[in-house]
Amino acid sequence: MLRQMMATSNGYDRPAARAMIERFSAGWVVPEMGHEIWLLEENGEAAGFYQLIPHGRDQELDLFFTADAFQGRGVGRRLFEHMLERAGLLSAETVIIKSNPEAADFYRRMGAIDIGVDPPGQEITWERPTLARPL
Repeated sequence: MLRQMMATSNGYDRPAARAMIERFSAGWVVPEMGHEIWLLEENGEAAGFYQLIPHGRDQELDLFFTADAFQGRGVGRRLFEHMLERAGLLSAETVIIKSNPEAADFYRRMGAIDIGVDPPGQEITWERPTLARPL
């Protein structure tokens, strides 16, 4: 279910991005210790999920997906607020976000600020805005 949400996300419409997310999601497994994954369900359906990874004294938001059918209904905002709460409970001071360029404005609306650019690497062939959301 989570792999499907990633693979079909409308945030990856560019051909290179679509190919990358399809490959990534096909091989993705729930990480072992130290990572947290949270799922938001509405009416018994998966509406969105995120993954937090310890990043020094902070947490890194590694994955953040809202199911296409639930977009525009406040699900992303609720999921993001939950993520901030969890990161705070994990004693993080900041959440680091290496964003899909198409999602960066959402994170900015949620209070994240630009702190740099993550260069292309591995299967990602484009630069990604790097943002930080202080807690």
